[in-house]
Amino acid sequence: MYWSHVAHLRVIIRPVLITFITISICVLWIHSNTSADGTLLAATQSVQPCPLISPKLIGWTNLSLETMSAMSKEDEAIVEFRMKEAGVKAGGRYEPSECRSRHQVAIIVPIRNRTEHLTVFLRYMHPFLQRQQLNYVIIVVEQSERWPFNRGMLMNIGFREAQLLHGKYQCVILHDVDMLPEHDGNPYTCPTNGKPRQMAFSIDRWNDYNSIPWSFFGAVSAISANDFQLINGYSNAFWGWGGEDDQLFQRTRSQNLTVVRAFDGNVSQVVHYKTMSHSKATPNPDRMSLIKEGWTKFKMDGLVDLRYTRLDLKLKPLYTHIVVDIQPYNITT
Repeated sequence: MYWSHVAHLRVIIRPVLITFITISICVLWIHSNTSADGTLLAATQSVQPCPLISPKLIGWTNLSLETMSAMSKEDEAIVEFRMKEAGVKAGGRYEPSECRSRHQVAIIVPIRNRTEHLTVFLRYMHPFLQRQQLNYVIIVVEQSERWPFNRGMLMNIGFREAQLLHGKYQCVILHDVDMLPEHDGNPYTCPTNGKPRQMAFSIDRWNDYNSIPWSFFGAVSAISANDFQLINGYSNAFWGWGGEDDQLFQRTRSQNLTVVRAFDGNVSQVVHYKTMSHSKATPNPDRMSLIKEGWTKFKMDGLVDLRYTRLDLKLKPLYTHIVVDIQPYNITT
């Protein structure tokens, strides 16, 4: 009698126990394969890494005024639908579905009163970046009107917000909104630690694409997240046009980083940049003195003392839009 009861209980308990174990395994698998934003990682982890050279590259694009004008006039709803179909997610995030990207890149774009440029930039850059099979996000940091434009501080804010909002990206590309790469063979991949990459050294407006001096580190630059933290980001002290990129170059040298260029700095169509026209900004009258004294303030002026007020944050269809209010504050030695 006793053993018959035991056998009966085994028959009842076994399927319940199997079901419990199965559910537990499923819960553990989902937990371990879910990213911070709630998306499953298994799909990307199971596929092969993307090839070193993307098979989707098409080469040079003729960025004529007519081409850029046509991009700016295309219906917004149609563009957003097409981008969504291509895989762009809210906030301007994308990763290829056919392979696992080798590079996680945050594109930081500082702006103020540049709506037309931003429209063309986004419509051109998303397909460009997708053809390189990158895992990327485009973050646009817009400054309020109270004070002169501070490009360096906006770049610092973009870096900080990229880490907070979208996770740990390997690198950032610090990108002016009026600069467009003409050839998709121009790598927007992450540079190795210790070797930040100056990308816009052959620009149409600079003596018809002739090479810019090697000390130039503005317009478009790529740097690993580790190196950007190592140099304490940009100085927050440059209000108005100019100087912040010169001091950023000083910061790389102070930490023994080697600034490199794609294809060893050889000028060819692959590295050409087209500039969208705009009125010239007012130069910062204090920029030269700030550059000279920058060596003494690298460790205390930058990411470590970054202060700003976030006025708005929206995950728009093509980009993460952050509006901030910033103001000057004293840095003491």
